[in-house]
Amino acid sequence: MENIQDFINVDNLLKSFRTFHDEKPFPHAVIDNFFNKNVAQQLENEVPDFNGNAWHKYNNAIEVKKVCNDWNLFPPLTYRAFSILNSQEMLEILANKAKVKPLFSDEGLNGGGWHIHGKGGKLNTHLDYSIHPKLGLQRKLNIIIYLNQNWQEEWGGSLGLWDHDSLTRGPGELKKKITPLHIRQNTILI
Repeated sequence: MENIQDFINVDNLLKSFRTFHDEKPFPHAVIDNFFNKNVAQQLENEVPDFNGNAWHKYNNAIEVKKVCNDWNLFPPLTYRAFSILNSQEMLEILANKAKVKPLFSDEGLNGGGWHIHGKGGKLNTHLDYSIHPKLGLQRKLNIIIYLNQNWQEEWGGSLGLWDHDSLTRGPGELKKKITPLHIRQNTILI
């Protein structure tokens, strides 16, 4: 297996934890240039065409998008990247810096993998599940990686971080908006 440094800009990942615990509305980091540039470009090129056969479609009140978490459909570099992200070395970095111990990976990529939205796609404000439906473990961290070299800000689609409204038990006020610009090659750790 390759070294984590062959894929990920570990210095930028570590720098992101300087303010991770102080961020609002909850600890998080925006990590610019998370993947090494050539890796990011190759990974983006491996994502299947929107109209390809790899995708499972979601079309409900919360989301209109396509996803794929089938390891057998991932091209070689994507497969290796997901392996690195699930590696013990990566888990140790995240567990130590985020102060979340023990930390386990989800090798089944439940709710993970590739996600793609077309024109008219949506992903409404929501809270991801807290208990893994198969492992019974509490979800502690998400890594959201945007690979979208041709993104245009006027399309919308920014990630919103909301505080919690304890009265309605739903989203409260929007506290932060993160635009998925490829220039920054956003990666968000929450």
